[in-house]
Amino acid sequence: MAEAKTQPRPLRFGNFELDLRAGELRRAGVKLKLSGQPFQLLTILLEHAGEVVTREELREQLWPDTFVDFDHNLNKAINKIREVLRDSAESPRFVETLPRRGYRFIAPVESGEPASKKLAEEAPPKPPPKASLKPLHYGLMVFAVALITVAALTLWKTAFRTQGAPEVQSFIKLTNDGQGKFGPMATDGSRIYFTEVLPGPRNVVVQVSVKGGDTAPLTVPLKQPWVLDLSRDGSDLLLANDEVIAPQYQTHSLWVQPVAGGSPRRVGTVLAGSTGFGASAAFGADGASVIYAERHDVYSAALDGSSPHKVLTTESGASSGPFAFRFSPDARALRFSQYDPEGDTTTIMDAATNGERSHPMFGGCCGEWTPNGSFFIFQNTLDGKSNLWALPEKRGLWRRNRDEKPTQLTAGPLDFEYPAPSKDGKEIFAIGTSPQAEVVRYDSRISEFIPYLPGISADCLAFSLDGQWVTYISYPDGLLWRSRVDGSERLQLTFPPLRAELPRWSHDAKQIVFSAKLPDSVYNIFLVSSEGGTPQRILPSEQGQMDVNWSPDGNSLIFASDGIPNAPISILDLGTKHVSTLPGSNGRFSPHWSPDGKYIAAITTDTQTLMLFDIATQRWAEIFASHAASETWSRDGKYLYFQGLIAPDTFFRVLRLRLSDRKIEEIADMRKVGRVTAGWSWFGLAPDDSPLVTRDISTQEVYALEMDWP
Repeated sequence: MAEAKTQPRPLRFGNFELDLRAGELRRAGVKLKLSGQPFQLLTILLEHAGEVVTREELREQLWPDTFVDFDHNLNKAINKIREVLRDSAESPRFVETLPRRGYRFIAPVESGEPASKKLAEEAPPKPPPKASLKPLHYGLMVFAVALITVAALTLWKTAFRTQGAPEVQSFIKLTNDGQGKFGPMATDGSRIYFTEVLPGPRNVVVQVSVKGGDTAPLTVPLKQPWVLDLSRDGSDLLLANDEVIAPQYQTHSLWVQPVAGGSPRRVGTVLAGSTGFGASAAFGADGASVIYAERHDVYSAALDGSSPHKVLTTESGASSGPFAFRFSPDARALRFSQYDPEGDTTTIMDAATNGERSHPMFGGCCGEWTPNGSFFIFQNTLDGKSNLWALPEKRGLWRRNRDEKPTQLTAGPLDFEYPAPSKDGKEIFAIGTSPQAEVVRYDSRISEFIPYLPGISADCLAFSLDGQWVTYISYPDGLLWRSRVDGSERLQLTFPPLRAELPRWSHDAKQIVFSAKLPDSVYNIFLVSSEGGTPQRILPSEQGQMDVNWSPDGNSLIFASDGIPNAPISILDLGTKHVSTLPGSNGRFSPHWSPDGKYIAAITTDTQTLMLFDIATQRWAEIFASHAASETWSRDGKYLYFQGLIAPDTFFRVLRLRLSDRKIEEIADMRKVGRVTAGWSWFGLAPDDSPLVTRDISTQEVYALEMDWP
């Protein structure tokens, strides 16, 4: 008789079961919709649970065809698995992403017979029956068992039972003044404090009732004040004031402002750093000190600035300095955020109050505890959308289980940021933004910026050489479009989930090159026909590629590495696909070839200095020693336009270099633009060389989110 063939045993994790023989995934016995490559991919990850499965290994097993879009298919399969498992890339319970390497299944996996059968087989034999107990002893035993059962149920309910998820019941708009608003926000129970940025730009510290209404400014005798924190008794605000603008780093003095009025008191000579997310400081856990960052070091000092001492040092690497400090209500924990420009991600860090045991938690930033310490509310940005999340913190008598995962509270259509739980814990205050941008052109006749391509929320414009066509990125969804310069004959060239940046026309106007990325990947160079079609990634790489531009002859592309310290500028020969390095270009980005092919302009990553490379002599020369950005050549190549600071502690100007005598001329004051998108403004030139800038016209208001807590 033939020997029976061994059947593959089910793989179990959590309340899921993967039946390899039936090709089914079940949750609590219910079949789920997962098949094809996502099912095969999950099988591979389960069979190698706890191990890193590289992207190359997955390509060889599932997508051996070199002509398919492997990255797109892999990301789609991973997203499908996470959807079915109700998993999260930011806070994974099952599938963990290791950027540029692969994936790892992190939950325990069991293989074998059904649990009920296994338990029955392993159960010990029943003991022989004993003589019956006396009635009194039997009654006491029943009573004791009942007490133990009640105690166990109480313990399970308060300490071990899985909590229900918090939910937002309603959204109430509290402000309606149309001004730009920035966090962090703070509340004393009756009022909410935050910062507004008015045209100029100038900052104003304002307050609004927790019930909503008109905003009222606080009289603060500081040049550019920012709200950072509110003391626990609600009597004092901690403010930052812009002090010095240095290359790639901005510092802020700290001030304690009584909310009842009066003069602010400076916190000694303390200067807190800035990371692009605002000043890095907050009140200390004891209320009698401040905590602040100087680059990658975190310090604490008394409110008069005395007795400063280091609390901790964060890892530097490619990450920014720490920011968004907050202490738990019981003063046992400190949380803050760090930004990684290489991966374009922010991470929430956790540490003891004294700075010990610092470690990363999950993606997100700018969090705050609810008053009772039960939840930590924070924001996280995914695919260009910012939403609020809640992390459970306690279970009865015990601290939060490390396996507890955050719950997403909001899902658009507004972006929600800077959460501030109300004092009674019933609401979460947050800034809700409907993102929108408009391009404005500088009119030298009236010395003002006026709308350009009205009605289109656009960014990163580029024009064909004949000046008849324009390509741009729609804001904020990051899609590539092209149209006539009057806005007619619009054609969408890319589609989600691909996000595009900085497009450039080929010389014959038949192709557009740009940088783009898929979720969980880095920016690479793509090429698409101006008449539409599938964008082609022309130089696949695990290293980011950004700032791509054409050579004057149209045969090569020049680009910089994205987020890689001290990386050189590269040149790609489109014919041979050979990549060479521009001499002496390490630590430089934003390369732009002059129209005559004689020069290449670039900016240093460390000091933001504008440099010029002479092709003939193969040498670099410093052109502008102060902070520079967004350089672009005039049509005739006689001028190099850019944004720059003409002196420290000033606002950006539109400047231009006259190549003939290397003279710098001031063209326009960026303060006339108004608000700019994401803290920076894209800058370019129209076909007539008039400056173009992206202006932020988003609506930003304060909302109250009424909560239903478990």
